[in-house]
Amino acid sequence: MSLTDRQDAILEYLRASIAANGRPPTILEIAEGFGLASPNGVAKHLQALAEKGFIELTRGRARGIRLLEARRASDTLSLPLIGRVAAGIPILVGDHIEREIAVDRALFRPRPRYLLRVQGQSMIEAGILDGDLIGVHPTPDAEHGQIVVARVGEEGITVKRLHRKGRSLRLMPCNPTFAPIDPDPTEDFAVEGLYCGLIRTV
Repeated sequence: MSLTDRQDAILEYLRASIAANGRPPTILEIAEGFGLASPNGVAKHLQALAEKGFIELTRGRARGIRLLEARRASDTLSLPLIGRVAAGIPILVGDHIEREIAVDRALFRPRPRYLLRVQGQSMIEAGILDGDLIGVHPTPDAEHGQIVVARVGEEGITVKRLHRKGRSLRLMPCNPTFAPIDPDPTEDFAVEGLYCGLIRTV
């Protein structure tokens, strides 16, 4: 994934600083090295480098920056983060792209086309937590027991486990404190895609 000129310059600064001093610089030291009055811009560039797979950041540590080996293009996917999905009740979202995120291809199966941010606690027993980014493989076809992203009503998007019984469908939470969703035949309902893995933001 390409870098901006400033991101490339900061990455080279990190490499040179670690080679010379045996440890990474602090954000303040990077800001001073580039003649910047505020460290906020540096923090944003570091976050972008982390999202693109060039560094790893450890929160709460002044020198919590670790260089990563460049990833092979064949090992990564660049996926758009599109809105949010409710692990609770359906929420309304627009089809807008927040940003592109580089992810490890091995974390997902089948191959996702986009990411959604989870909001809610209804899927915690399936290991899907509030704030997770889930990969979605678009398809209207899903088998009994698969976790799906479904549209319920007018632009209501939710993630649940699909249960089929005859011709009837039920969306089951993976948290006993939440109730199942039985799609109303008079409402718009569709399986938008299959859940195919997640990444957890800290």
